[in-house]
Amino acid sequence: MTKPTGLVIACLLLGAALLYWLLPDKEEAGQLSPSAANGSSRELRLPLADMPNGFATGLESLPASLAGTEVDGELEFDDRGHLKITNGVRRVFDYFLSTIGEEPLETIVARIRAYIRHKLPPMAAGEAERLLDSYIAYKHGLENLQQAQVMAGDQVDIAAVRRQMQQVQALRSQFFTAETVTAFFGDEDAYDRYTLARLDITQNASLTAEQRARQLTALEQELPENLRESLKVINQYQNLEGLTQDWQKRGGSAAELRQIRESVVGPEAADRLESLDQERASWNQRMTAWHAERDAILANKSLSEQDRQRQLEELRNSRFSETERLRVESLERMRDRGEKVGD
Repeated sequence: MTKPTGLVIACLLLGAALLYWLLPDKEEAGQLSPSAANGSSRELRLPLADMPNGFATGLESLPASLAGTEVDGELEFDDRGHLKITNGVRRVFDYFLSTIGEEPLETIVARIRAYIRHKLPPMAAGEAERLLDSYIAYKHGLENLQQAQVMAGDQVDIAAVRRQMQQVQALRSQFFTAETVTAFFGDEDAYDRYTLARLDITQNASLTAEQRARQLTALEQELPENLRESLKVINQYQNLEGLTQDWQKRGGSAAELRQIRESVVGPEAADRLESLDQERASWNQRMTAWHAERDAILANKSLSEQDRQRQLEELRNSRFSETERLRVESLERMRDRGEKVGD
């Protein structure tokens, strides 16, 4: 149940950290003291005896959204008994915090504390609980950040997004050490930086489509390997889609389209795309001819409705294979309803 760290167009560009805002509104969040929101950890500590429901492991009677799942992330300690600061710690916190709205925040925090004490020796458990306090206070701080207006017309305001990200990073430094910031947010920070650089390239009107393709491919290679591999297919599709649309608007040449495709997906994939283009063009020609024949039969008033349908069925069977006929009939229904029929 790991939360996604990718950004989705403008909203995701607010910084992936904002996507992890799981706390309720101020009225419900008021269960935490003001000192907690300012970074104090003592007010958030709940003695084991005071924990709601007497949790032993934190996994008792989980909310419905977590039923049948395993805890995401891991809590580890080194040979000296100290907590290992990893992204897995944050994922454990987020696993339980994802149930905000199903349980009171007090109950969720008690679950996490019980789970921590169940999994870790005393020294590491204390460190993990203090880190949990900071994490919750950090989320409160996110709520107080002013939301940026990230759209300027039909384009993303890159400067506004960058300012928002800098505010989030400054907030993190108030609650976490540099080691924790890297462990908790390193991957999404890298992707945020990549996304902004990608926008700089795609919105640069002085670049040709081929130059954009080359720069986007080079930019992708700068991502950490784990992110690069997980995003490779998505980025290739987005890059190719955007560059192809730009090529279409400009009425570019076939040679230019070939260069774009080779730059983004390589020669072999470019060959396959050209084959698909040919197949699509051939199919469109067949459908254009079929619609003309079908329209002529339907407009023939000398035939009864039964004869018209019989002729259509015979022609359809002679023009298309059994598999193709399913698609043809679906396209016919869409066309008859006046819906736009794509390629």
